[in-house]
Amino acid sequence: MASRPGIREPHYRSAYDAAANICSGIFDTIPVDLHDVVREAVMAGYAAALSDLEEGKLDDQVRERSESIE
Repeated sequence: MASRPGIREPHYRSAYDAAANICSGIFDTIPVDLHDVVREAVMAGYAAALSDLEEGKLDDQVRERSESIE
C-alpha cells in the first residue's frame, strides 16, 4: 500500500483504515465527486492526530480526560 504525501509511512495504514471505517458510513449520503476529497481529509486528520500523540502534544488533554473518566 503506497503512502500519501504528508502522511508518514507508520501512520498510513491506520489512517487508511480509519478513513475506510468513517467513509463507509457516509459515502451513500454525499456526492460521488466528493468521495476522494472526504477520504483524503479523514486520512490527513487521523495521521496528524497520530503524529501529535507521538510527539506528546496531546498528553495534557489525554491525562485530563482519563482523570475525568476515573
